[in-house]
Amino acid sequence: MRRCRLPRALARLSILLGVLCACTPARYQNAAHPGFGDTEYKNDLAQCRRENSTVETTQGYDMQSHVVVDEAKATACMSARGWQKTGA
Repeated sequence: MRRCRLPRALARLSILLGVLCACTPARYQNAAHPGFGDTEYKNDLAQCRRENSTVETTQGYDMQSHVVVDEAKATACMSARGWQKTGA
């Protein structure tokens, strides 16, 4: 007797779709400037991150520097510029 494999295939498909949907990047739109697109978003994000970053230096055997971004402040900066996450 042959078993039906449809439920197992549907389960695999639903898991795959769930993983793919979780990997899609969030989309943003600017309420103040509806014509703004991805280029303007990336420029504003880079500027907000630059404005809210500091260089930290650690000294030990050798001196190391790295940039730390305050993501909460960068997100607030983006909101102040009119960027909002869309439902799509």
